[in-house]
Amino acid sequence: MGGRLRPTTVPVPEDVYATLQSHLTRSLSNPFLTGSDVQATHAALGSVPREAYRATLERMDRDGLLATYVSRMDAPSRQSFLEQAASNGVLQRRPGGTMGELGMPGRPEVFVNDPKLPGALRDAVNAHATDTGHAAVQAYDAYLRRYGDAVEQTDSLRALRALGPPQALELRETMLGLAWADPQRERYEAAWKAGLGRPQASQVQAYEKASARALVLSGQQPAGVFLTAEASASHDLFKLKAEARLESRGSADVQTQAGVVAKAGPLELELMTDAHGKTESELQLSVGIASVSRDSEGKTELSLGAGPHARAQATLNPRTAEFGGGVSFELSDKSHQHHAGLKLGYGLRGLSPERAAQALRDDIPGVFSRPKDLDPGMAWDALPAERRALYERQGWTREEWAEDSRRPSPHVRGQ
Repeated sequence: MGGRLRPTTVPVPEDVYATLQSHLTRSLSNPFLTGSDVQATHAALGSVPREAYRATLERMDRDGLLATYVSRMDAPSRQSFLEQAASNGVLQRRPGGTMGELGMPGRPEVFVNDPKLPGALRDAVNAHATDTGHAAVQAYDAYLRRYGDAVEQTDSLRALRALGPPQALELRETMLGLAWADPQRERYEAAWKAGLGRPQASQVQAYEKASARALVLSGQQPAGVFLTAEASASHDLFKLKAEARLESRGSADVQTQAGVVAKAGPLELELMTDAHGKTESELQLSVGIASVSRDSEGKTELSLGAGPHARAQATLNPRTAEFGGGVSFELSDKSHQHHAGLKLGYGLRGLSPERAAQALRDDIPGVFSRPKDLDPGMAWDALPAERRALYERQGWTREEWAEDSRRPSPHVRGQ
């Protein structure tokens, strides 16, 4: 009559189906279903003609065999089964995204969970999506660790900007492709979310590490906690001391100084020089068990006696936004010409006044932000001296400015 011919239906091969039943049905000869039964089932399904493959799965689903088969699968066997179903035209794929730099995982590939598929097959499709999603989360955790290592290896602000910000992993329920009216949507989405897991590292931590590295590269100190240990020895007016400092982010520093100490009643003046020739001074006033000191770096220290040889102290440095405390111990001989001391302390560092003021300004770009002055194509020499000095503190150079000014801004590229 001129209409389309209906495709012929190939019956399910009975000999193959008998093999499937023998491996997926408990009996006296096969009381426990094992991995070998899963492998044998996969091999038997591989011998089914393409035209009869879907009908075979539908019959297995009606008889409960498909649910038994799916429940015994591990991730590799599930992947093989779904690949087999796709090659026989039963399943369609939803392609994933490509891997980015430093192994940043793309969106995982999944199979289309069509409501018309046998129920147990849909369960396998969702379990596979959960497997690939969990693998993407684990790969993302590894990416964040590699990103952190790359940040620590940057030797300039330009290299840090070239590295770019840490990327976010986009895993949403929409990647499953489930229709809103699908009666199984909520169940599948809940199972998928529960199986994803969470990375141990986070994008926020990666940003913090990049920001801290930017401060170090610009000659500043990042916020955090630090520990200090200072050992000193003096003879008459000569003094030698060494201070070790350990930052919460893992960096350590040891500094040695030598100098002289002069006393006049309750006042004591200390002048010290380090190995690089930098000189620091400290003036201390002692009254009874209490003493207060101020050094040339802006640190004020208040200490109180806690015994014949021990003192407790609190320190504050508004210039560097550091606050801390600790204990110190000092011994001297009977002539009081030889002294030995040990000081142990801790500290917290916040935002310095300069950094706090900059944080409130919207015209200062962040580590990975593009300066607004680049968009109008303003030349480096045309910048006001104050703004050019600001960009120089952020590591910008005339050459990098000229190179980036020839590139369109991300907003222009996106239009």
